[in-house]
Amino acid sequence: MSREREVLDLSPFPREIRMIEFDGLVVGGGHNGLTCAAYLAKAGLKVAVVERNAVAGGGCSTEELTLPGFRHNTHSNYHFLEEGPVPADLELARHGLRYVYPEVQHATLFRDGTAITVHRDAERTADSIARFSPADARTWLEMYAEYGERARDLMTSFLYSPPLTPAELAPRLRGELGRDLLSYAPLTIHEAVERAFGHERVQVMFKAFLHIMSLENVPGTGGFLPRLLSRAARLGLPVGGAVSVARALESVIAENGGTVITGRAVERVLVDDGRATGVLLDNGERIAARRFVASAVDAPQTVRLAGPENFGADLAAKVEAYAWARHSLVTLHLALGEPPRYSAAEYDPDVDRAFLVVLGADDSGEMERGFDAIHRGELPERLAGNGATPTLFDPSYAPPGKHVSFWWPWAPYDLGGDPANWDAMGEEIGRRMLAEWAEFAPNLRQDGTVLGSRLFSPLDIERHCVNMVRGSHHVGAYEPSQLGANRPVPELGRYATPVTGLFLCGASSHPGGSVSAAPGYNAAGVIAEAVGVEPWWTPVPAPSWDAAL
Repeated sequence: MSREREVLDLSPFPREIRMIEFDGLVVGGGHNGLTCAAYLAKAGLKVAVVERNAVAGGGCSTEELTLPGFRHNTHSNYHFLEEGPVPADLELARHGLRYVYPEVQHATLFRDGTAITVHRDAERTADSIARFSPADARTWLEMYAEYGERARDLMTSFLYSPPLTPAELAPRLRGELGRDLLSYAPLTIHEAVERAFGHERVQVMFKAFLHIMSLENVPGTGGFLPRLLSRAARLGLPVGGAVSVARALESVIAENGGTVITGRAVERVLVDDGRATGVLLDNGERIAARRFVASAVDAPQTVRLAGPENFGADLAAKVEAYAWARHSLVTLHLALGEPPRYSAAEYDPDVDRAFLVVLGADDSGEMERGFDAIHRGELPERLAGNGATPTLFDPSYAPPGKHVSFWWPWAPYDLGGDPANWDAMGEEIGRRMLAEWAEFAPNLRQDGTVLGSRLFSPLDIERHCVNMVRGSHHVGAYEPSQLGANRPVPELGRYATPVTGLFLCGASSHPGGSVSAAPGYNAAGVIAEAVGVEPWWTPVPAPSWDAAL
């Protein structure tokens, strides 16, 4: 088997080959688990990743959902992976990973045919915002200069270092910028946006972006606005599909002597005298881990796998009460003869060149009513959310001259009180979604434009990624009790667990979901220190800001 891409499926191998020991095992082959394994394999440890699905990748998945040759990203589409240290450290470009960064990053569309566009060029974004509010355009430039440029390394350090408590963080953030940053923390996301921007349409744009990050409008989430501003114009599309992230990481693991085992679920993490010693697979086989087991699945599932008795009754109950997101996504994937042509392009031609397109909510009240309905288990009166047409920037997603596109509005998991309703009502909901989408892109109504479609529901999200419980696509709610050092719970907030040699490395740990690889990266550093391995990489320093900088 090629060392460049060694992915091991245990099923065809004799028992004596399967009875193997590793220095460390990683449970779950999403991009965080693969990242953790890649760093530790490159550190000289013999590492294996065990993934229940036939293909590793988790949320970095690309499949032919509609028609042959039309490739759709099932979960993640907008990445900021290259903003962090992982691609350079692991030389992922050498292993085939490449991104394209559209010049027009976002377009927020309104029903009256107007739009706001966000560009990689901050001045062009300001010009678009200024058509609605010159004052908000100036604010954008000021805040982007602070958080998107001047404090760019600081914002990166929040993600790529073990989390600090508010008490630990406050003295490390000195000066005017530090005080400004901390002042957002107690606010709701809507309060944070309304404090910064005055025009309703500009507010809707930023509120939508923050909800896209899976945030609820609750106190203690306002600090995500500066984080958003630091990344808003730096989103990339993975060339060849989101799965290319997983393939590159697998290649790094194989190159460094590691193994990825697919098609096998971990039934139990083996614990002997308070120490993690290996895993039991669903076929009855055991794999030993001499030095560590790292779990990239969610924290509640990890506790169940390792045995609640090994955590103590109080901590096990606390982890089992981990909160899942109160809203999910329903996605309509389309195979197209031509890309969507948005009416708002008459107002701003850059709309049809935008990477991320937000549509469906014209004002804050409409958005709030929509989330109220979702919290009741209902579809909003008008669906709202974001989408994209990847083939505008990477034609390899579809056959020559064809396109793939998607729209993933916010939606409830318990539709009408029962998630099974997604299966029963999927066809009807898909028709409704296409009709509402076509209000903004009329050519979707034309014969020959839509060649095929597939609804991917919150229930499908959970089926495909078992750690995305209740369709929680960022693997758990973003609320103050589950942010930073509190994620998943304070006792487990630094990636280690009470079980010696058992660690967390998935998105239910800081900083959470999205394709950053930060949980896997951070956990690798913690594990390396715990097992006495010298990191070969230069760790990102903890957040710090001095007024003199």
